[in-house]
Amino acid sequence: MVKVNRASSIPLFLSDPYFSIWSPADKLTDCDTQSWTGKEQPVRGYITVGETTYRFMGADGLIPSIPQTNLEVTATQTKYTFENDRVKLEVVFSVDLNLEDLYTISEPVTVVTTKAVAKMSEELAVRLTFSEEICRDTLEKEPLHWKEIITPTENIVWMGKGRQTPLDSTGDLIDINWGYLYLAATNQTNIRYEKRRENLVATYPLTSDAPVSIVVAYDDVHSINYFGTPTNALWKEKYTGIFALLKEYLETLSERLSDCERIDKKISESALIVGGESLDFLTAFSYRQSICAHKLIRDPEGEIVFLSKECSSNGCIGTVDISYPSIPLYLLYQTELAKGMLRPVYKFASLPVWEYDFAPHDVGCYPYATGQVYGEQTHIGSKDWSNRAVRDTIYDYYQLPAGQAVYNFEQQMPIEESGNMLAMVSAIYLRDKEESFFKEHMDTNLMWADYLVKFGQNPENQLCTDDFAGHLAHNCNLSLKAITALGLFGKALTAMGVQEKGARYTTCAHKMAQAWMETAISSKEHTPLAFDRPDSWSMKYNIVWDKLFDLGLFPEEVMQKELSKYLEEINEFGVPLDNRAEYTKADWIVWISIFANENTTREKLLSPIRHYIECTENRVPFSDWYDTKDAHVMNFKNRTVVGAMFMPLLKEALATESK
Repeated sequence: MVKVNRASSIPLFLSDPYFSIWSPADKLTDCDTQSWTGKEQPVRGYITVGETTYRFMGADGLIPSIPQTNLEVTATQTKYTFENDRVKLEVVFSVDLNLEDLYTISEPVTVVTTKAVAKMSEELAVRLTFSEEICRDTLEKEPLHWKEIITPTENIVWMGKGRQTPLDSTGDLIDINWGYLYLAATNQTNIRYEKRRENLVATYPLTSDAPVSIVVAYDDVHSINYFGTPTNALWKEKYTGIFALLKEYLETLSERLSDCERIDKKISESALIVGGESLDFLTAFSYRQSICAHKLIRDPEGEIVFLSKECSSNGCIGTVDISYPSIPLYLLYQTELAKGMLRPVYKFASLPVWEYDFAPHDVGCYPYATGQVYGEQTHIGSKDWSNRAVRDTIYDYYQLPAGQAVYNFEQQMPIEESGNMLAMVSAIYLRDKEESFFKEHMDTNLMWADYLVKFGQNPENQLCTDDFAGHLAHNCNLSLKAITALGLFGKALTAMGVQEKGARYTTCAHKMAQAWMETAISSKEHTPLAFDRPDSWSMKYNIVWDKLFDLGLFPEEVMQKELSKYLEEINEFGVPLDNRAEYTKADWIVWISIFANENTTREKLLSPIRHYIECTENRVPFSDWYDTKDAHVMNFKNRTVVGAMFMPLLKEALATESK
């Protein structure tokens, strides 16, 4: 459990890229809640003590606020405390994200628990208001419908547009424009619902020192256009509908909340042992964000698919170089989700429209997994595939025959994405030893491996995952990606009994590693950004696989010298990505921290990231790309890549299991 005095933004209601509501202020009463996109989606909270009402959530100048005295954030919960001379109030937002249970993590549910102690034995009541803006993303203010459903045991209400248009838009900084918001409570709660202007209002009494929980959920009706098939969230397999889910949730509330406590305890204890308070802080702020920036579905073949949204960079769905930094969390706790990240990429790569012998970048634009949109051809008449307006849906690229010139080769990431896919699929197999998934795509993996052998030693001018920095030739870190991916692939093949091919790629990786050291390591104590830039430097985060899986490609001293350089270059808020700018990526700093042999060195790398989250003036969900001198957020926010914060825990788990 992390006590928070200040942070960039505080998670409240999270379930997926469309239902993600945060408080962009240290004090919950300082301003209205927002979607991760920055759009206000006001959820306001009030407590009435006797005849006086106080505001504990949201902006409302007509009602006085109650002082906030404490804030704690854990992996699955956000806990507020408020107090004045008449009442002490606790408000907890809980999301049961048990990675051992795939149905659970797909459920679009947040539990809000309130508990108050009246200091003068006065009557207590809570009022929560939910804005219509939660249910729409258009400027048209069409009226929303609402309806209360009362059963012998539950009292449920829904709110949504009268004309539902599921999957009617795609894009990056947009919110959902369809679906229904639900509030649910047991009849014992004595909850009362009403519609006041543009707000759905829930009011219920409190008994002093007795907690009351209500359930808040969002049913998106259909979740993903998966290669032409409208597909539902995974939880809909288990339940006949949202009412069945809410009923079961209310019946098992105590178990759900206990599960949150169990998960929080497990993660916090592990983080404290492995990386101390800084890592505890980072994992607490990352767990919900990483999982809930995905949507979990099952494809028509019955396989799990776990689709990320590339939030606040371009809105792509299933982006390979978003999955790559995210992967530590899922390698650690649930490899089926890691496989679910890769399945749509393999599917698209097998189609005629993708004519390259390297891996694609993505499979569409959220929520349309209908074919890659990154690097579409532009400005060539009828072949301008990117000619779309904001919110326009994506064309069904997956159905096109070969020869359509949809993609611009210069805007692709051949080494980046091929290395990412090969590293991830190999790491998954080495982690869980389940052969079928690894074998299923063997021909594709072999093709990508051969591409890395041919072009990975000294990459030509091309983009990598840090594409905001532009094209770069002779990229040393990109070369490391090719080398370590081949080493992983060779080890995985050998472990599966494919000895000849395993030996081939292992030998290639070792030869390439030796050539890398001869080219990159000069008289200096560190390696350069690019082979032809001896006076430069950069973080070599792609080398982590060598240490994690004991590939034996590079001597330990290589990264020890690198760490010394990084500590020389570190600024107040972290190590810059490289010598070209002062910005950094938090995910890559955490990755290279696993090479620290001493706790003090690890803390020097991790604590500035926490310092940044606590000091930045940008009130947005955890951004992985920021300036190391002034803590200014460069752009990204709410991205699943913060799963990278679990890399030190993954390293520890692998080391323990290998003993």
